[in-house]
Amino acid sequence: MNEDIIFEFIFNHAKNNNYKKIVEVGVGFNYNIAKKLNEFFDVCVVDINRDAIENAKKEGLRGFVDDVFIPKLSIYADADLIYSIRPPRDLQPYILDLSKIEAGQMELINVKTSSHKIVDILKNLFEPTAKDKGL
Repeated sequence: MNEDIIFEFIFNHAKNNNYKKIVEVGVGFNYNIAKKLNEFFDVCVVDINRDAIENAKKEGLRGFVDDVFIPKLSIYADADLIYSIRPPRDLQPYILDLSKIEAGQMELINVKTSSHKIVDILKNLFEPTAKDKGL
């Protein structure tokens, strides 16, 4: 992975689009790109690993412990760009969903419901397939 190329790509995209706030998801212990970007933009880094975030803070970055499977959306509020470098496959859809929510392409709504209603919905959803399989 050539960090200079990745930095240049993100930098140019953010600059050309007048982005201000950038979030790196799953920073791990490699802060080089985030540190370079932080010289020009408001950058914060996110990881589930508390030690990684504590080290990022020592490197002068704003960091937050977060689990993208159950994200704290306030961390990503008003983010112009959310990126991750080489995320594991199982995290990719969750990172994409975060970016869609922040871009206003997906809306989360709170709905009061009961667990019984959710079970009924799931039963109706999966019952035909289960019957087809003889379950």
